[in-house]
Amino acid sequence: MFWRGDAARADRMTTWPTRIVPRRRPSAEPSTFTGAAIDPDAWPTRAFLALADVLRRYHRHRVVRLGRLHRLLRGRRPVLLVGNHALDIVDPLLFLATVFRTLHRVPRFIGHENGWFRVPVLREISARFQIIPSRRPEETLAALRRDGFLMLYPGAISEAGMRRYRDEPYRLKWLGRTGFLRLALEADAELVFVAALGADEAYYQSAIALPETLIRLINAGDGARYRGMPLAFGLLGVHLVPGLFPLPVRLTHVVSGPIDLGDRERARREPHALADLHARIWTDCQRFLDGVVASRDTYSDALDRSIRGAERLLQGLAL
Repeated sequence: MFWRGDAARADRMTTWPTRIVPRRRPSAEPSTFTGAAIDPDAWPTRAFLALADVLRRYHRHRVVRLGRLHRLLRGRRPVLLVGNHALDIVDPLLFLATVFRTLHRVPRFIGHENGWFRVPVLREISARFQIIPSRRPEETLAALRRDGFLMLYPGAISEAGMRRYRDEPYRLKWLGRTGFLRLALEADAELVFVAALGADEAYYQSAIALPETLIRLINAGDGARYRGMPLAFGLLGVHLVPGLFPLPVRLTHVVSGPIDLGDRERARREPHALADLHARIWTDCQRFLDGVVASRDTYSDALDRSIRGAERLLQGLAL
């Protein structure tokens, strides 16, 4: 078995509370790893949590099987989270806020070196929550070893922005993406997959290409790298500002059990063993995600179903 524990139980719903008194300091709790150092009383943190609370109600958000993560964070190994990715900050923001409120920890995140550190709003978030620029493996490894809690999205923009959601819904684009696995092996970390359900539908991805002028704006002047990226629409029109006016789909995160990495030393030493392990993890993470999507009626509601139905209608019209 790939998952240590019964992955088939992932479709059973467990709702974890996300409300706390905003100014309350997290209670002391025995733990090996604490994640990013965040002051819960700082005004940016309170503002972030207030925004997350609005979005939580708007998206009827919940995290399923969060207890699995709680148990791992009290263990002896660092914890590396990986997940599926859509082109916005709402679903990671909600997951981060729920983990902080419930487990009193914040994972370190990896962010695109241009998007997260050059775009207003994202730049401020990245500074506040100590997001690490992508393509800095040594810094990332040091952070995981020191803080013990980190999350990244292996598919990056290939999965979040270039993927055609209507043709490849909830597909993990992990071809050649072995960095997360090397990181887990080097840090001797637990690897956990977090499925984000509803992320693909939070904005409607159209058949229209994003103007190259806008791509240059968000990608440090390079408009060619992501040429052809589809234009997305939110509740009030074109989706340009991260986190603003998504469609009110229901967002749900489902946490897997820890992934069995098998013979870690062999995978570190032998390229073929690493490639085989990567293929296995990619396949089984996709299977876990497929299972969550197949069970989405468990997590859906009438508004969510109506929005997804409208999106399918627009796709049928090739819009």
